[in-house]
Amino acid sequence: MSNSDAGVLKGTFPVVPTPFDGKGGVDWRGLERSAQYILEAGADGLVFPGLASEYAQLTEEERFEATRLIGNLCKDRVPFIVGAGASTPDAAIRFARAGAEAGAQCAMVMAPNHYADDPEAMRGFFDAVAEAAGIPIMLQNAPAPMGAGLPVEQIASILSANPAIEYVKEETMPCGQRMEAILAIAPATLKGVFGGAGGRYILDELSRGALGTVPASELTEVHVALVSAWQRGEQEKARELFINMLPILNMQAIFRCNLTKWVLTQRGILNTCEVRVPGPTMDEGDRQELRAFWPRVADIMGKLESRQSTPTPEEAVLP
Repeated sequence: MSNSDAGVLKGTFPVVPTPFDGKGGVDWRGLERSAQYILEAGADGLVFPGLASEYAQLTEEERFEATRLIGNLCKDRVPFIVGAGASTPDAAIRFARAGAEAGAQCAMVMAPNHYADDPEAMRGFFDAVAEAAGIPIMLQNAPAPMGAGLPVEQIASILSANPAIEYVKEETMPCGQRMEAILAIAPATLKGVFGGAGGRYILDELSRGALGTVPASELTEVHVALVSAWQRGEQEKARELFINMLPILNMQAIFRCNLTKWVLTQRGILNTCEVRVPGPTMDEGDRQELRAFWPRVADIMGKLESRQSTPTPEEAVLP
């Protein structure tokens, strides 16, 4: 499946996780391996940083350096969407411009939670970002507490005022219904909507007109196969793939980055499962449950092996 059609982004755009080196720093070699894994799995593009990258726990310098690394890996291969979520328009603009310099085709900007009850401030935030970002915008509408959970009508108003906002990533429930409603009243400048929410509602989203999905990365091969099957008209195949991965997606909804990094560690892609973001962690019972579900996706994903190594000094420093 092509990742563009007359300049329209579409398909599977996994969020690259940010690996850490066991000493609290970014594992730069691991970040490169994570991105390479997603590319080799056939993704239509990459997103970094998103919620699954723990962007709120990264320093600005870490975000800038990682953005350059990911942009370089995507160059001449697939589109790159830079995450520019921030609490102020000035910070979002800095992140979007850094993405543009790294070759990003689009900047994903979260609707900030602290403007949720102030439509005028929210409008001003996106007016400022859209005007100065330098690249098209994807408005990310996640539910509280991560995002603002904007009403559909407010999203349409923001889009009408800002033609540079070409995409919406809708993650507020019910995602599919809201996507359909956005598409029905959005201005012609909107190129389309993407799903997220870990891919847990992907079939409903695709059936209601989503261009694709922006999930976490631990099941990239399955997401790629599912979206490709759907676009080919093989809906029953897509449903089969969805049913097979749904138990793991449900676990990911609880453990999020912890689960993503554990899977990638077991597959030898990452060296540690360390996270900065607070939240529940998996215990041995959870890991056993995940292993029990893994055979349902193993024909696409491969075996889930118990592999974990200690990062070398070279892997713990900036390349």
